[in-house]
Amino acid sequence: MLSLLKDLARLIYWFPLRVCIRFIPLSGVYRLGKIGGDLLCLTSKEKRLVLFNELKRILPNCNDKYINTITRKSFENYCISELEVLLYPIIDRNYVRKHVSIVGQEHLDKALCNGTGVLLLQAHFGAFQMVLPILGYCGYVINQISASASLWKTHATTAIQKISLDKKAQYENLLPIKHFPVGGSLRPLFRALQRNEIVGITSDGGAARKTVEVSFLERIANFPKGVAGLALKTGALIVPVFIITEKKLSHRLVFHPPLSKKYNFDKSSEAAAIMQEFANILSDYIYQYPHHYGYTLCLRKMMASLDEHPLFSDYE
Repeated sequence: MLSLLKDLARLIYWFPLRVCIRFIPLSGVYRLGKIGGDLLCLTSKEKRLVLFNELKRILPNCNDKYINTITRKSFENYCISELEVLLYPIIDRNYVRKHVSIVGQEHLDKALCNGTGVLLLQAHFGAFQMVLPILGYCGYVINQISASASLWKTHATTAIQKISLDKKAQYENLLPIKHFPVGGSLRPLFRALQRNEIVGITSDGGAARKTVEVSFLERIANFPKGVAGLALKTGALIVPVFIITEKKLSHRLVFHPPLSKKYNFDKSSEAAAIMQEFANILSDYIYQYPHHYGYTLCLRKMMASLDEHPLFSDYE
């Protein structure tokens, strides 16, 4: 029954809603996402419990009422971000100018002046899938290391799920981004950096084959070391970026200064130090906006048994 309900939701999402959403004001899309998140929170007992417990671990001094509120907002943030995918066909430079404010863009531009390319580093935080499209429509040349929706088809269990993933892949291909699959050859990435382009990487746990241990949210975590290794090999600067979703589906995009080199003799220690700096910055954002990361905490816990290197080392 649950599988049928999920397929029904996918059909509604990718067919009538996909067509109608472009005629709905952004404030309406935002409210619709909040309603969808509340419904998902009510009907997803297992995820709700996992999310609550993970939030409780990182916010031990907060009462249960507050944790329940953040749990609900985490579901809302997830649904709002998923609805925004349906807006890809109408996003352009004018859309970005109206609905996105950018802070610290000078850090990105200064890093590009170095001439060795930029590794734009983000996390599965908030509407992270909007960051690179925004920059693409701002005129930057963007490359992305990502797991395209089409790559997940091998894990699909129903025909409707496969159709949905195909549709999402089509939408991703509309964006001004060149995609490189996770685990593929690094040669195109080296060439992109040699051309002084931007390569976007999401690096906070998941299916990475090589990781480094960092202190993250006062726990020991496994972060992918690939971005640090790529920077050390190419001389590219690593610029962290985060996106904050605000009311009426507006966004604030925040760039940080490049992560500093630590000058450790050992490359593995150097990579660990670089990723620790990123983990510290990400932690600060999560404490400020826990609902932007709650759903990720939930998924990483639920996927821990399948991950070669789970996000946290202390999962039961």
